[in-house]
Amino acid sequence: MLCNYAIANGYQLYFVNNDRKRLLAHCCKCKCTFKLWASWMSEDDNFQIKSLNLEHNFGTNFKLGSLVPYSWIGSHYTKQILNRQKMSVRKLRLEVIRKFGIHVSLSQCRRAKKYDLQLINGTLVEHYAKLWSYREDVRRSNPGSTVKIDVNNMPYGKKYFSEFYVCFDGVKKGWIEGCKRIIGLDGHFLKGIFKGELLCAIGRDENN
Repeated sequence: MLCNYAIANGYQLYFVNNDRKRLLAHCCKCKCTFKLWASWMSEDDNFQIKSLNLEHNFGTNFKLGSLVPYSWIGSHYTKQILNRQKMSVRKLRLEVIRKFGIHVSLSQCRRAKKYDLQLINGTLVEHYAKLWSYREDVRRSNPGSTVKIDVNNMPYGKKYFSEFYVCFDGVKKGWIEGCKRIIGLDGHFLKGIFKGELLCAIGRDENN
């Protein structure tokens, strides 16, 4: 939040102390009167600001590249990096400069892209691991539904997701009772880190 505050207003904040128990922030290496002191409150399980002077008596500076960590850059470009994985580090740097007006290095952007890709990859892997729990929830909450998961058995006992099929009981009954005996098929190629294809069976109403 302090990074967002500094970048929005052009304040060159720097952190004298910044760890899990304390935070001390000044502006312009103590040339400015701004000061924030906060510490960890174990009873409330959060950080609490103990003292704060919001007054600034030093000029603004929008060359704030040294202030932002690579994780801050990555957090603002996760979606773009997911959709444009071939975006170059130089292109990312130009995007940051254009959007925020701050000068970051190629090294910062390279680490930001790596951070995002690792974050996306880890998140998606965790989601795939929850498919078996999702299957049981569908069977429990929608009796009569069909859910099948296919995996590829790999060496050393590892299993990799291959295919997932679901047909909800309500959809099945609706097609049998009110649709023509014709099934259409619609497909969509998945983009992102994990490639694949999503296929949907579509029934036509008797009146159409």
